[in-house]
Parts: sequence; C-alpha cells; structure tokens
Amino acid sequence: MDIHILQSAKQNTIERTNNTIFERGSVWGASLTENHTEDNNVGLVHFAPGARAGWHTHSHDQILYIVSGIGKVGDRTGEQIVSTGDTIVVPANIEHWHGSHDTGAPMSHLSITSLDSETTVLEN
Repeated sequence: MDIHILQSAKQNTIERTNNTIFERGSVWGASLTENHTEDNNVGLVHFAPGARAGWHTHSHDQILYIVSGIGKVGDRTGEQIVSTGDTIVVPANIEHWHGSHDTGAPMSHLSITSLDSETTVLEN
C-alpha cells in the first residue's frame, strides 16, 4: 500500500518541556507525520496549565488547530483566547506565542508547518 497509516497506539509522545522555545510549564509533543511526507510537518502538542511557547517566528506560515482545552495566542499587537475547534493562521515571520498560558486549563493543538520552515526563538 502506498498510503501510510500511523496508528495512535504506536506514536511516540515526547516531553518537550526543556526545549528552549517552551516556558512556564510542562509540554509534550508527538509527530503525526514522522518521515512520511516531503512537504509538511504535523505535530500534536499538549500544554499543561500555564505552559506556552515563548516568542518565536517561523520562516513559513504556521497553522494551529485547537484539538482540546482553552489557550491563548498572541502577537505584538495583542492576544486572543482560543478553544476547541478554533484554527489560527500565523503568517511567515510574524512574532508570536501560543499555549495554555494563564487560562487555568490545559490545551492541545495540531501544528502544521512546511517541512522546510525554520523556527527562530526570540527574547521576550
């Protein structure tokens, strides 16, 4: 079969709390595409209450889809509460952050980027 089926029971969720991009709490993530695509990277990221990605940019657009919970996204012009079912489109090179932050709830999202997109972590 030319189609790749990645069964959820076999996915490897990794704690990513210590990655330089994350701050203020525990974060876990799993690649949903592994090495089976030449174009996109799709990851499932879980933020514990209070956790977030700090300020950063991507060299290509990023799409976030909130799978569960309540979180926030922000850019240099403001911040917005997001919840299950919301889609966020972050244009390339926009300084932004996202996570559960100060909502008091956990939040999980899909992150979809171009495979060759580069992430730059910024100072607060």
